Amino acid sequence: MKSALCLHGFREKPITGTPETVVHDSLLRLGVILDFVRAGSDPALRDAEFRKEFTTYWNMQLEASPQDILLLKRPQSACELFAISDPRPSRHSRTAWLAPSVNSLRTYFKRIVGRNAKIQSPLVAGFYVKLQTYPDVKFPAPEHLLDWLTPHLSGSDRKKFLSWFSGKGSLANRLVVLELPGSERAPMYCLDVRSYSKQPDKGRWYGFRSARRWSGKNQPSHSPVLVRGAVLNILDRNDILSRDLSGTAANLEKAKVVMVGVGSLGSTVALQLARSGVGEIVLIDPDILESANLGRHVLGVDDLARPKSDALAERITQDLPTVKIVPYMDFAELLLIKNQAIFQNADLVIVTTADWSSEVALWRNKSEGAQWGLLQAWSEPHSFVGHSLLAPKGTPDGRYLFDDSGNFKLKYTEWPDGGGVVPLPGCGQTFIPGGASGMANVASMVTQVALRSLTGQLQKQAWSTTIYRPQDVANYEGKYFGPDLAEGVQHAVIEREWPAVEDGDR
Repeated sequence: MKSALCLHGFREKPITGTPETVVHDSLLRLGVILDFVRAGSDPALRDAEFRKEFTTYWNMQLEASPQDILLLKRPQSACELFAISDPRPSRHSRTAWLAPSVNSLRTYFKRIVGRNAKIQSPLVAGFYVKLQTYPDVKFPAPEHLLDWLTPHLSGSDRKKFLSWFSGKGSLANRLVVLELPGSERAPMYCLDVRSYSKQPDKGRWYGFRSARRWSGKNQPSHSPVLVRGAVLNILDRNDILSRDLSGTAANLEKAKVVMVGVGSLGSTVALQLARSGVGEIVLIDPDILESANLGRHVLGVDDLARPKSDALAERITQDLPTVKIVPYMDFAELLLIKNQAIFQNADLVIVTTADWSSEVALWRNKSEGAQWGLLQAWSEPHSFVGHSLLAPKGTPDGRYLFDDSGNFKLKYTEWPDGGGVVPLPGCGQTFIPGGASGMANVASMVTQVALRSLTGQLQKQAWSTTIYRPQDVANYEGKYFGPDLAEGVQHAVIEREWPAVEDGDR
């Protein structure tokens, strides 16, 4: 800039330390910048580096809009953008939802609010356009915005944009979403353009009916008097998962997982799978959330006394509305009888209930020809050890690894007083003790096994075990029988084929 040299990129914190350290770092950064302009430097490299920070320079020149924007879908071509405000009271004057179609607004409203929206005439408050070339990095005075912008649009896009910008009934506040030149996933930037008073405002309320239209002498001038930068977020699957460069997410968009049990283990696994890119998740659990669950469950106080499956479905939908979530408050063994279609087309069924009646029902269906893969997972008491058994598509049956009560024959720990399982008074239920951190180790292992199965990296029967600090088992009056960890190893995950176990063997 004319008044300063920016050594640090947007939001990058300057180095701290001794004066010598700060000066040394600054000189190194200055040297990198000078390398781009010295004699013989490659102008293509300089331009590429400059364009990485292009929107940074705009942010440095423009005031911040009081309104942030959520674009519900990345448009494919120049188009008008319909707008409504976030209907939740705490956000309705702060966040505006933009979409290239009214149906996108209705769908998102249904997912977030839980009811259908009567959107009769949504406002056309925005316009999306793709830049073909880069405009001047120096932002012009507001009245020269169009002269600065339109030369960098294609001929057809320029015509559409100018028609929208100057048309009758245009709002005095308009939102212009610019996509920079380059690939289909190039950076995007949103301008909040006002055509009247420069006085500060607190954001606009975009209702569900069309705003009053101006005509004749009451129509405002369309010449911009104030241009600000608005925070723009894009609710697009590829944008949401863009920081996972492994390619895993791309293979999971059409994957369907059925979660049987969404307690302390299952809820964490379900949330991790959703964030990994699984396209559809079915949640099955008959229980409601209780205060004793809060220490290990992903849900919180506001969800107490609600069905776990419903509350978790709402939570994931709020956080990741691109994932399809279907909840059922029921027992899996009953659903296998009365609504088996739930399991049809599933790629993987994951059971984490620690309830043998559900587990044996799933193994029975699996052995009788069900084509979905089955992953059974559980934690031993106090979560020092956790296991999972993966049965890929086909008819393998893992029931031989358990006794008639559902106890695993190859457990690695022994516990006094009922085997470490704690009975609950008055209801006939029990729970397996363990803290959130230990359960997180088990959940991470289960998620990784599930993802490898869904992406075709693991296509055989596998028994996986997570072991954390087995030397601490004795502190809880337990005994550890599993493999020793190497010196210095605190946590290990072991994977091998299913064992051959005779009845009565531990």
